[in-house]
Amino acid sequence: MGEKPNNVDVDQLLESLLGKEEAPLEASIVKEQTIVRIRLERRRRHMVTVIEIDGADAKKLDIENIAKELKKKLAAGGTVHGNVIELQGDHRYRVKRLLTEMGFNPDNILIDESVREG
Repeated sequence: MGEKPNNVDVDQLLESLLGKEEAPLEASIVKEQTIVRIRLERRRRHMVTVIEIDGADAKKLDIENIAKELKKKLAAGGTVHGNVIELQGDHRYRVKRLLTEMGFNPDNILIDESVREG
């Protein structure tokens, strides 16, 4: 009848609904350690900025959300394929600045100066 809920069950339910409090700290550590490669590809008649996110914990980053923020701030279209973000246009240096503002280590963001044929 008047059975009290187990505190462990309540805590587990709250964590499943709200997420763990350690997640932002863990994401910031992953961002500091992740290597990001930015390159430019020519596809038919237009340029595409390709951002490859490497690292064992790359799946812990919300790549979809990162792409959404980049597209919004750069006013450019784009898409996500696995751990690769593609943005329309040449945004290599602005992407580096924005990723640094998002918490990525600027020393781990590598920009390829050449243009590849895609």
